[in-house]
Amino acid sequence: MIKKIVLLTLILSSLKANAQQITVFYKEKRKPAQVSKQESVDHSEINSFVQEGLAKFKATHKPGAGKDSINLYNQKFLEEADRLFSIVKEKQEKEQLKNAPLTIPSYDYITILKVNKDTSLYYPQEKVTNDTISRIETNEAGRELVDEKINYNDSEIIYLNISQRKKISALKVYRFDFKGRNFLIEEELGDLSWKLTNETKRIDQYTCQKAILLNSDKKVEAWYTKDIEVTHGPKGYYGLPGLILELKEDKKIVRFHKIQLFSEECFEVKPPTEGEKITRQELEDLPAKLFNQY
Repeated sequence: MIKKIVLLTLILSSLKANAQQITVFYKEKRKPAQVSKQESVDHSEINSFVQEGLAKFKATHKPGAGKDSINLYNQKFLEEADRLFSIVKEKQEKEQLKNAPLTIPSYDYITILKVNKDTSLYYPQEKVTNDTISRIETNEAGRELVDEKINYNDSEIIYLNISQRKKISALKVYRFDFKGRNFLIEEELGDLSWKLTNETKRIDQYTCQKAILLNSDKKVEAWYTKDIEVTHGPKGYYGLPGLILELKEDKKIVRFHKIQLFSEECFEVKPPTEGEKITRQELEDLPAKLFNQY
């Protein structure tokens, strides 16, 4: 036990001395945004079925001359119409049960934070794509029924240069821009006002303290460790006296996954360069602009 404590102390001490370059992996649970497309009910097919049934009824049932006979005929005609509509409704309910809604399950979204002195780059581990699940079935009349779920994955690469007060973000925002365009935003790095608390907890082998962001529209809580002396964190958050290992942004939580304490080779943190250059305000105004176009 003593050997383990000594070894951990040596590792942490070495990490503090060599914390200029580190690679941190984070993990979060994501529930995909989904769009369901199901073919609407073909009312012409329903009307045709009922009309054919009623035509057969008229061909085999003739009203008598008397008033009572006519009333009886009309009553039976309505009963037959109700019966035909009941058959259609039952068929529709069976199809709905057979075509249960598709789901895309939640998944682990892995992101990486590379830190080199006062610069950092935060990006997805794997290229983010859109997953589509669809099912096509043919009913008795030969009409295709389509049920489709599309998982729109937004993605963001965030570069920070604290000494130059610079932030560069490369984004794809599928939830309102279905074209999947790349946007590039260059902006001045804003100041983050943190309230440091005395609340602590352990994340992996690290002792962490809780901090609350005061100047944000979102409810942001961060758990940082002074054992790793860098002022960076996931999703472009920074400014604490230690590495952010866990971040809660409203209801979404980004958790620490693993860390590479020592890099075999020095790496350079470079900002993203690809994308249509726009401002943050233009990005916020884009949904309304696209709505008017379509």
